[in-house]
Amino acid sequence: MNIAARVCGLHVSFGARHVLREVDFCAPAVGVTVLAGRSGAGKTTLLRALNRLNETLPQCRTTGRVELDLGQGLESVYAGPDARPRPLNEIRRLVGMVFQTPDVLPVSVARNIALPLKVVAGVPAAETEERVRRALMDVGLWDEVADRLDLPAERLSGGQQQRLCLARALALDPAVLLLDEPTASLDVRAAAGIEELLLRLAARYPLIVVSHSPEQAVRLAARLVVLSRGRVRHVLEKGSVDAAALAALLGEDE
Repeated sequence: MNIAARVCGLHVSFGARHVLREVDFCAPAVGVTVLAGRSGAGKTTLLRALNRLNETLPQCRTTGRVELDLGQGLESVYAGPDARPRPLNEIRRLVGMVFQTPDVLPVSVARNIALPLKVVAGVPAAETEERVRRALMDVGLWDEVADRLDLPAERLSGGQQQRLCLARALALDPAVLLLDEPTASLDVRAAAGIEELLLRLAARYPLIVVSHSPEQAVRLAARLVVLSRGRVRHVLEKGSVDAAALAALLGEDE
């Protein structure tokens, strides 16, 4: 099995609070890996460790090893005695992230994608329009916004805003996509559309997704990583558990 991410002995603390302890798991290069667990299990902290976003928070200390395939095989993204990690801005470009609440920029639909292309990736202006169009097509948004690209992004529906955030990440040509409960703030119909989109994208990108919903986790996951109190308790393959059984596992630490 080809591996997109490998985590070994990961420990993350914030001051005296230990959030993750000796976490080990691998994410396959094809399909969706879902991080499941009760509130406070450490799912979001684990996700943010993969692109070093935890470092933006005060008193964060991370030890252990995180390796990602960013296009040239597995490589460490943290400094260590035998590691020369890429620059942080390059890691975060190649490890795209979509958050629980859509975080559109306070500019137009088109500029939500064009600005990061220019500022983060240095894409020439001559290429920008085509890359914006391609990213919007990838998330099924082009036909809905093609005639209103100058519309402020905040005026899109919640589901459209979340797809725009995903398009913005895709436009930067990521190697891995991280999604932190991407449907939590959406209605049932919009959430179903995002799930369908993620399953399509999983044929092209490794996706690592945090989910609170056992039903959603089972629908999406090629691999399920179940966390409890900062540790990995189970790693389950697709078809080995149903939603009811997963819910029971998530309740074991009550």
